[in-house]
Amino acid sequence: MVIDLRKYLGVSHTRDLHLLALEIAAIHKTGQPIILEQHNEGFDIVETGLEEAVKDCADNLAIPYSRIKFRSTDRLTKSKVFSHEYNKHKLLWTYMSRNVDFTDFTIPEKTCYALLLGRASNERLYAFSISKKQNSIRTCHLNTRDIAEHDSDFTQFICEHNSKWQQLKDCLPYSDIGEYIKPPIDFGKFHERQFWANFYRNVSIEVVCETNTTPNTFFMSEKTLRPIAYGRLFLIFGSPEYEKNLKKLGFDIFEDILDKTYDSNSGYMRVDGVFTSLQKYMTNPVDYSTIIDRLKNNQKRLLEIANE
Repeated sequence: MVIDLRKYLGVSHTRDLHLLALEIAAIHKTGQPIILEQHNEGFDIVETGLEEAVKDCADNLAIPYSRIKFRSTDRLTKSKVFSHEYNKHKLLWTYMSRNVDFTDFTIPEKTCYALLLGRASNERLYAFSISKKQNSIRTCHLNTRDIAEHDSDFTQFICEHNSKWQQLKDCLPYSDIGEYIKPPIDFGKFHERQFWANFYRNVSIEVVCETNTTPNTFFMSEKTLRPIAYGRLFLIFGSPEYEKNLKKLGFDIFEDILDKTYDSNSGYMRVDGVFTSLQKYMTNPVDYSTIIDRLKNNQKRLLEIANE
């Protein structure tokens, strides 16, 4: 039987684990296998402590580990205790089928970069603090009135970079896009194909802020899919070797055009490396007409994976 983990797990936290234990115990009584399902998410069960909590539950109930399986869209099997099944292309196919029409491909009209920040984290606020408004489209949808509900994700930034936080907090939530994307964000627009087609006409490169940034994970969400689907260059805040894993999947990461040496790093070091690479690109942007075929090949590879 399947338990939906999204009730108990977020990108950096767990909640209501006593209720999860009750669900596990109830299924255990039936003798059926126990599948812990993240559906379209790929949160790190080891980093959040969920794996250890489930292990403790199994030990106390004398449940063999072999009867418990995790299932998510994290492409790497990080757990050394339980089996893990990759939830094949669940998020990928949903996004592709609803949002993408490759006839939307256009050469960007401006040399702008995009930095779209929703959920706040240490790395995302650090990135926002060093980003420049010139030639950029930035959003940060953290409402400081709700900080008590979210501060576990960025307490480190507030403590270690308090002077930067003091400069940021009064302008949040923030958007350079005005009526186009304004805080609080209209999530309904995120499912409109024409919304993104119009958006990417003004963007030549996107700084992608992925969900998982912890080592030994590879959770490719819609954040990475969007610039690929709309034929744009990208730099990614993600887990170490995230872009190396993209390359293994057959995507062109344009390492001859963009300095991707940051890809082995994580945390603030990765953010600094991304912005160093971005600065190099913005001072000498590529002529998009010379890389159209490569961008379209990335689109084709995305379709291939979605249709596997």
